[in-house]
Amino acid sequence: MDLAAVFAGLDRIAWSELHHAYGPAEDVPDLLRALTASTEEAAAEAEQELWGSLVHQGSVYEATVAAVPFLARLAAAGVRRASLLGMLGAVAESTDEHGLDREGAARAAVVAQLPSLLPSLADAVPEVRQCAAWAVARCGRTAGPDTRAALRRRWESETDPVVRADVLTACVRVDPDAAEGMAAIALRPAEAPPVRVAALLACVETGRPWDRELASVVAALSPLDRHTTGSQWRGEPLKDLADGLRERGDVDAAIDVVVAALQRAVETVRAGADPGTAVTEATWAAESLALCSRAAPARLLPAMLPLLDVPAAADEVVSAVRHWAEPAPQAVPALVRLSRGTDETADRALAALVSLGAPEAGELLAPRLADRPHALEAAFRRTLGLRPAPLPCTPVLLDAVRARLAVVTADASTPRERRSRYGYGGGLAAVNEPVHLAGLPAGWGPAARAALPELMDALPHHPLPICRALAAVADAERDLDAVTALRAHAGTGPPATRQAAASALHSLTGDAGPLIAVLGAAFGERGAARDQVLRAVAALGEQARPLLPQLLALLAEPSETRTVLDTAQAGLTAAATVWELTADQDVVLPMILEGLTWATRPWGHRTANQAAEVAALLGPAARPAVPHLLSMLDRPETVAAAARALVAAYPGDDRPAGVGLADLADRVISSVRPGAYLHSARGALETLAALGPAAFTPARRERVRLLADGERRVIGSGGHTEIIRGDEEFRAAAGTVLAGLTR
Repeated sequence: MDLAAVFAGLDRIAWSELHHAYGPAEDVPDLLRALTASTEEAAAEAEQELWGSLVHQGSVYEATVAAVPFLARLAAAGVRRASLLGMLGAVAESTDEHGLDREGAARAAVVAQLPSLLPSLADAVPEVRQCAAWAVARCGRTAGPDTRAALRRRWESETDPVVRADVLTACVRVDPDAAEGMAAIALRPAEAPPVRVAALLACVETGRPWDRELASVVAALSPLDRHTTGSQWRGEPLKDLADGLRERGDVDAAIDVVVAALQRAVETVRAGADPGTAVTEATWAAESLALCSRAAPARLLPAMLPLLDVPAAADEVVSAVRHWAEPAPQAVPALVRLSRGTDETADRALAALVSLGAPEAGELLAPRLADRPHALEAAFRRTLGLRPAPLPCTPVLLDAVRARLAVVTADASTPRERRSRYGYGGGLAAVNEPVHLAGLPAGWGPAARAALPELMDALPHHPLPICRALAAVADAERDLDAVTALRAHAGTGPPATRQAAASALHSLTGDAGPLIAVLGAAFGERGAARDQVLRAVAALGEQARPLLPQLLALLAEPSETRTVLDTAQAGLTAAATVWELTADQDVVLPMILEGLTWATRPWGHRTANQAAEVAALLGPAARPAVPHLLSMLDRPETVAAAARALVAAYPGDDRPAGVGLADLADRVISSVRPGAYLHSARGALETLAALGPAAFTPARRERVRLLADGERRVIGSGGHTEIIRGDEEFRAAAGTVLAGLTR
């Protein structure tokens, strides 16, 4: 290897002026040279360092672009060929670019090196051929005619099934026209299973209509996952197949593919075979499809329910029944049977019954409260969630909560190793148990007043959840001991305990004095803690007036003290409260203008949106902020909040700040895309409602109707188990907005 040729020009680059993930890139030359070290340990360490700095979590930098020619020369010279080809492919694939002089510069740098990489497609080592195919595929259609020709030649001569499958997949991305013909050939029974699986995916990506022939190939090869071992693109082929069909609009075909896979899995089990991969693959594809398709759960559940009788699959089905927000009464008998067991599956089955609101849930939970942490948590979330629907406060369940709360209170000072006899064994479940137990009477309210003695005993040990429960359960006139205890806790102890007690006292008696004292003392907190304090202040409304001097002092702090998100958001929360108390535009507006400047900063859209929400409170008084608001209309993540503020600034005007209501409606509707977070999507609906019926033609109302009734889910971000329920909540809200716009 001619190292002089490989590293020619390396030291003429001003690496210290370039940056990678960890700052100036002066370490890159030594790391590149270390790839040729005589020891595997040193070379592997250099490779890892380069991955971390040049392609950090998929991000690329200006130093990455400069390093590409040297990485390509090293790979062409035989140095760590497979690994470096993989790195070059990752560079070409990245769209998360930092500091580059033009968009796509990293991929262009790899494309420029393809002439030296293409010979690796014919390397004697299969892994190198695979990685070469993967790397050129990441360049996509920009790879050029020479690359397309090289892939065709490799396809014609390749005999290794896994490599042949990867070459076909690469052709789909680089040369889709040729890939369509290759896929038709690769479906034939004479081809090896890995190639046929790749061909199925290629058919979907190249647009071939789904038909019985393709469905029969899936049936013949199932489970598909076993055929993809060793592939550079190894993922979840059945899931990918269903996702590809759904994304191109063939939702019915996608659901049919997964239903058929579930039915085959059931047949496998009933035949006495090991369910293994077949069940795992089918249930995972079903869960993934349900996260994206509103139509999927109702059609998938009947095919999944027989798997409740399969111990290896029961957990996946129970999870689906619990989280899909799809009523499944036919599942109840099997869930009841499972919940009578003694393992974690029994706990999860009972949690599903609780989440479904099955009549049997409370009766089954009461005698097993000590060893059903998942079910108890489900009851807690059902009681105090976004849409509360508590289990009925029956005498047997209330008595069970009281008895268990007494045990937990007595156990509070017991060494942790003794807790295992209660079924929790320490850990997070034991920590959360008092919270969940207290949450049930907190949701039941006065109906759970009989639990007052146990709640009072537990107050010193678990003050935060118990304070909330006391506020809901106690009677201010009859339960003076509870009032006295809350007042005592509001005066001493850690700040969080004092605030919880003072808040409960305020809720129970209306006395805001202790809460004002606690919140006033907490103004010295910084960051997220201060914002939480300020939100509690805002909730007091007019009763927060004694804290006005401190709020004004906070707004008077120089902007240099609000350089991070938490402090900026705290300032805006304070501004909203000051406006409600004083309506003083001169004090509040500077904070709004400052917050709106965050719209162009990385991750700053939430702060800018909060500033726009405060501007909407000001109405016409916020008109000095209009230039900022107009610029926010061009960003999908800020358009809804900005449009709402503009409408508030020009009430009754059909062209607020010169922008027509219809134009605003189009922009806001377009900003609501699949994969959204619930909070931002709900904000867009609020803006659509604020625009009013006059902004909506029948065509625009149809677009809103699709948000409410369309097949594809809108909510797609957030906790995995909350996406479907969040989308159902959004769907209901969109229907309400549509009804208002129609009227």
